[in-house]
Amino acid sequence: MDSANRHTSFATDRVLLAAITGPEACAQLPGDVAMLRQLDRSGSRQAHASRLAAALSRAATTNIFAIQDVTSGAVLGFTGFSTIIPEEKRATLAPIWSTGRMDEAMLVSHVAHLMTRFAFEVLAVERAELHLEWRLRRNLDLYTGLGFRCEGRLRAYFATDDGRSADAASLSVVRSEWPAIADRQRQVLAGEAWRGRLPSDRPS
Repeated sequence: MDSANRHTSFATDRVLLAAITGPEACAQLPGDVAMLRQLDRSGSRQAHASRLAAALSRAATTNIFAIQDVTSGAVLGFTGFSTIIPEEKRATLAPIWSTGRMDEAMLVSHVAHLMTRFAFEVLAVERAELHLEWRLRRNLDLYTGLGFRCEGRLRAYFATDDGRSADAASLSVVRSEWPAIADRQRQVLAGEAWRGRLPSDRPS
């Protein structure tokens, strides 16, 4: 992606979110697209790549982002907003699709920080929310460690690859909490050791 297309971008010291449009988005799919992993739920990677291609084909500017390595410019994955409802002042974060070029905990932490920043600072919503497959306890620990509040369990929310349904955790951050959570997230990104940080990674 060249710099001319980085008209809407947020970055940490590790990753850059670069806004892209639908046709651009499909062109950015890496050659190993079949290996993309959708980090909000379990299932086969190939099916998730198909979901990503379908989502990107409908993408609008600022709704979808390429996740790039700040140093090399390599595409680390894709994410965006699956829903933006200005009149309700609410934005729902889309899944993060990963190419596997960065540690997942690190990738999610940096992207979650940038996406919530974008929701509150650019879209000016009152609420940013996401849905995560309930069985992914490590990812749930990760998001709650970043200040997202788990509001409950949504039954039969996701369709799985084999046709069965899966429950989802509903997580959110609201504007009144954001300044304190932003500081907390920056401290996590800047100072904490990644290995063994999550409760699910620690010995029982």
